[in-house]
Amino acid sequence: MELKGKVALITGGGTGLGRSIALQLAQEGVHVIINYSRSQAEAEATAKEVQAFGVKGVPIKADVSIPSDGEGMIKTVETEFGRLDILINNAGTTKYVSFSDLDGLQEEDFILLFKTNSMSNFFLSRAAAPLMNRGGGGCIINTVSIAGIRPAGSSIAYCVSKAAQIHLTKCLAVALAPTIRVNGVAPGLLLTRWASGFSEDRIKAMENNALLKKTPSVEETASTYIYLARNDSITGQIIVVDAGTTV
Repeated sequence: MELKGKVALITGGGTGLGRSIALQLAQEGVHVIINYSRSQAEAEATAKEVQAFGVKGVPIKADVSIPSDGEGMIKTVETEFGRLDILINNAGTTKYVSFSDLDGLQEEDFILLFKTNSMSNFFLSRAAAPLMNRGGGGCIINTVSIAGIRPAGSSIAYCVSKAAQIHLTKCLAVALAPTIRVNGVAPGLLLTRWASGFSEDRIKAMENNALLKKTPSVEETASTYIYLARNDSITGQIIVVDAGTTV
């Protein structure tokens, strides 16, 4: 895909990994819609950074765990831009509970994590697909996690929600082919505010466990999304960026 002039929507696009993806897309000449649910100030600041590259940067509030919110956001994108070429399902949430603490997770925890981390990808992709196809197709990239590949992470509920998201990515690749490609990026540890739930000792242990003995940078991880958006021959794949943690 030639990226210049295209339109991208990034959920959870105002902070951390989402912000870095937005800026790298903007550098490629892509207009970027930055979705947020709570981080309004950060989303607006990121939109201004995007605009500095000479493209449009627009913050939009929507809770993607609510299907009607996501559908309304797609309608806004259609009204404002008339097209959508790239959808990045990056919004996510978690709850930090030790695996051994089975009583620390309640039904509502599983429901929230599944609605936000996996179900939202389905409903937003379904809403976006007709608009993408009217413009000739496009690509969807889901932010999954190595927690969906191996039994380790912030909680059991988070891990299984991400495992579901990984399989959903493959299912959507089948459902939306050949006009829309669907892939996922599985980051390892990223030193954003997401890592605030981990102690320094745990972070150090995770780094030592990686073959490369490091934490991937947010910018390195974000660059994978640019590659997937550009390459028209990749679909149904999960690209792991974890410095060799899961090898």
